[in-house]
Amino acid sequence: MFKKASILALLLLGAHLNLTALVPAAAGQGPPPWWVGGGLLWPFFADTGTLLPAGGIRDVLTPMLGITAAVCLFLAAGAFLGWLVPASWFRGLIVTGAVASIVLQVVWISGWAVLPLAIDAALLWLVFGLHLTAGSRRGRASVPAERAQ
Repeated sequence: MFKKASILALLLLGAHLNLTALVPAAAGQGPPPWWVGGGLLWPFFADTGTLLPAGGIRDVLTPMLGITAAVCLFLAAGAFLGWLVPASWFRGLIVTGAVASIVLQVVWISGWAVLPLAIDAALLWLVFGLHLTAGSRRGRASVPAERAQ
């Protein structure tokens, strides 16, 4: 079963990947060196051929979706750890964050979108497939008894 640290890592990495949309790498700039994660940890590049043309609606949607996804995933991490966010919000925050992230990654679709989309799929699988909840205030991941068998 997934451990607390693995779930927390998924939430924080998902938030990080969405925040990188706010500052895409400059046009013509290659991915960062492999030893700092390369394009996997910074999947947005200004010269990426996106579904929406540069400017206009893309420039409005990108920060809205990136910030929405990151804030929801950060808040979900807070709910998971029992920090200031009600545990009852946990599942809704993950779903909202993952959906915003998926839309953002589809708009900026490229080969680098694989990792963020895989993280979104894993988070949605945890919520809908395993019925993960925030559990106790100590952040224990809990699965209903009928699903645990």
